[in-house]
Amino acid sequence: MQRHLHPAPPRRVSIVGGGPAGMTAALLLARRGHAVSVWEAGDQLGGLWSSKLDGDGFFRSDNSCKVFQPNYTTVPALFASLGMDWRDHFRQRHDLGSDWLRPFINESSWRDLGVLARGLAAHRLGIGRPHEVSVGDFLAASGLSEDCAAWMRASALGGVAGTLRMTMWELFHRIQSNLSEIFRGASGPLYWNARPPSASDGFLGPWQQALLQAGVEIRTGAAVRALAAGPTPRGATLHLADGSPVQAEAVFLAVPPPALRRLLLASSAALAEGFGLSREQLDGYLAESVYSHVGMSWFFDRALPRDLPLGGHNVRRGWHPILVQHDQYRAHLRPPAKSVVVGSVAVDTDLTHHRLGSLASAHSARELAEIIWQDERSVDPELPEPLEIVIHDSSSATQIVRWGPLPMAMANRDIFLATNLHGEAPYFTASLESAVQAGALAAQRFDPTVERLPMRRPNRLPWRQPARQASGDDAQPVAAALHNGAGA
Repeated sequence: MQRHLHPAPPRRVSIVGGGPAGMTAALLLARRGHAVSVWEAGDQLGGLWSSKLDGDGFFRSDNSCKVFQPNYTTVPALFASLGMDWRDHFRQRHDLGSDWLRPFINESSWRDLGVLARGLAAHRLGIGRPHEVSVGDFLAASGLSEDCAAWMRASALGGVAGTLRMTMWELFHRIQSNLSEIFRGASGPLYWNARPPSASDGFLGPWQQALLQAGVEIRTGAAVRALAAGPTPRGATLHLADGSPVQAEAVFLAVPPPALRRLLLASSAALAEGFGLSREQLDGYLAESVYSHVGMSWFFDRALPRDLPLGGHNVRRGWHPILVQHDQYRAHLRPPAKSVVVGSVAVDTDLTHHRLGSLASAHSARELAEIIWQDERSVDPELPEPLEIVIHDSSSATQIVRWGPLPMAMANRDIFLATNLHGEAPYFTASLESAVQAGALAAQRFDPTVERLPMRRPNRLPWRQPARQASGDDAQPVAAALHNGAGA
């Protein structure tokens, strides 16, 4: 029997956060006839995918390096609905087979590969609970060689802090995705932005225009400070930073953990605890779910003599910074700049610099950028000195840690989580594909008749109450959680 879905009656919907997840939810809901408003604290839409441009539109910096893979299904479909082809906005730069898999295998021992193969096989068969073990805990308990551990920390290209805090479930999912790209007959390419997404010919402009055409009200520079019970039994009131209230019949929270933490802890206790956690548990969960990094750009008055390797020369050393050259940005650079390298580094890692022995947090953002480029030139002395260094503001991405995902919908109220913290999209860090999926799935939960974007989805992760953190004495429970199904 065919199931008939009945559209929800038009409702006043507020989207808190104008990144890709919020923009996706807003577009799908507005196209179904809902009255949608987007409230963005920054001065432009795009979130982690927005670029810093100067007053003349020349590129200044990105807040991180953003990768795109050709096995994505959701973003290409969304772009097509916006009249865009993703291939016009992303350019191939690296190959997973030669730049990742071969050196990973060459620098790992047979024991290392056996441990990882068993873990990946268990993940494929659904054995064990890798969603309860962080990469950091696994590395502490597994006895992998340092060379292999360095590749593990760098594999996700998420910055060392982001990688160590992600779950083994996510890392196995990423490795499996990368291997499938390589072995299905393709070269396993990685794509990067063809141009700054915020530029006049970037993909954020048409996306925003589609929102306006669908009737979405866009408010930038409008931070939401707290939520309270709304005018309807399931609605909510948004309290803006300027003190004015906004009434909504449904609310979608599409902001990273620090902003979500501030917002919920400033809200009424009943709302803050609507996701099934006490205030104290929620505070701890969101504090640990942060992947923070500082973005930076190095500008040069010439082309680099040789291409940088994937992630840069030092992605597996010390602070594990991530660097990608963006030769394709040349048309968007202010002369005399002719090339740019975009990078990021996590400042909350407890790993010390391989040469200086210091923590990243001990240095200013400018010092970090200078040290990182000195490290690159120590490996390749022919690399030029930068013409200019530009720092992007520190930013953070949504990431599930060992506690598991939060419920997508708040109990007894139409407040929805439109980030990867709801655990129904495959990646939990700064991926355009996962952000679009997170927003689309939240919109579907509210109104099942919204346009369905195609997506490959893994089995949903089970939600559970916060657990204690693993310590050095937890090696056996960590192994049990991975292979025998025991809790961590």
